[in-house]
Amino acid sequence: MEVPDFVRLLKQQNMDSEVWWDSSPSVYASFKNNMHSHYGDIIDSLSSHLCDSPLGITGATTNPRLVTQAILKTPQLWRRYIAQLPLGFSDNDKARQVYDQMIAEGARLLHPLWVSSQGRHGWLSAQIEGGENMGEDALVARGLKLASLAPNLMIKVPGSEQGYRAIEQLVAQGCSINNTFCFTVSQAATYLKAIHDGQLRAQVQGVNTEGARYVISFMIGRLGAQSEFAEQAVHRRLNLTGADRRWAEIAVYQAMQALLRRSQTSVRLLLCSVKIDTDAHGREHCWHLQRTGADTTLYTLTPQLFEFLIRRQQDGQPIKPASGWVQMPKRVLNRLTAIPYFNQAYFQGDLAPSDFASHAAFVTASLDARAGHERLLGFVKSSTGGANLSSLPPLSQFAKEHVS
Repeated sequence: MEVPDFVRLLKQQNMDSEVWWDSSPSVYASFKNNMHSHYGDIIDSLSSHLCDSPLGITGATTNPRLVTQAILKTPQLWRRYIAQLPLGFSDNDKARQVYDQMIAEGARLLHPLWVSSQGRHGWLSAQIEGGENMGEDALVARGLKLASLAPNLMIKVPGSEQGYRAIEQLVAQGCSINNTFCFTVSQAATYLKAIHDGQLRAQVQGVNTEGARYVISFMIGRLGAQSEFAEQAVHRRLNLTGADRRWAEIAVYQAMQALLRRSQTSVRLLLCSVKIDTDAHGREHCWHLQRTGADTTLYTLTPQLFEFLIRRQQDGQPIKPASGWVQMPKRVLNRLTAIPYFNQAYFQGDLAPSDFASHAAFVTASLDARAGHERLLGFVKSSTGGANLSSLPPLSQFAKEHVS
């Protein structure tokens, strides 16, 4: 078995759908070894290398929290790296250098598939750290710097009003873009316009965008988890159940897919923050995987989700993607449309661009990304001094010898 049955069935249903690794590519090998120790023969043929085949895992996403987690798995190696950085670098400079090094190394691991698939697969999404608080010019400058690290990097730009202005500029310069922190159909529509306008500018400037790829990261499990959703329901004397929250997320997924089907711009929807639920009988299931997939969908799955898929397969109850459109009960939709929080996400135009960055789910995601960056900065600050520089290899050798 090369991959869990969910991936195989998804590919059988739609070869344009993909499954990505939701973590730094550098931690995949240790994940595979850990799974083998727990599940033995069932994963014996799970590839030891990420992105070996277009029939398996075909990309990866990172963010400040995931990059920091990967760095902290081998802290001594990274302390040695930090010790070699120029003495004049500030802690922020060092943190950015470490961040970029980990991003570049992840892209290197995916590059062979990117080459063999002629740019169709093998992309690594690299998030602009702190991007939710940046202006347009700063986002463009940082995005271009990240894009210069490797040819198979897709720049994750937040879905703020400033973010979409920056996306238009980055598209015009030929960058591949992942629109992150996107929770509403209004944001998705603004992204499509930014790509369209950016491509027109690229044509005028003689920039080739044919090799660029564009995706929307819908952090589906975060949408229904916000307290504001429940508070608005209570205010309207509605009992918002766990199923209602999941239906709301599926409904917005379907509305985004409908928008993409109507668009002339080639953009794919990538589901992240996928959640596992447990019913009253202790049985695990996953609406986000089992009620989506009829349309072309990209999924970015954490190591924990891959283990869930393997565990269900070992138990003889593999998780399967939806083979057709899943119809939401009308009574549920009627209840949800009485709640402004849902309407802002579901109906195009119900959330103004100036309000994108103040949406509750956007704010929560921003805080999570900021915490990841602050943790990285704290690690850098704690790693100064104490290294014997004469015994360390040159910086150019570090990635090849130590980060794999």
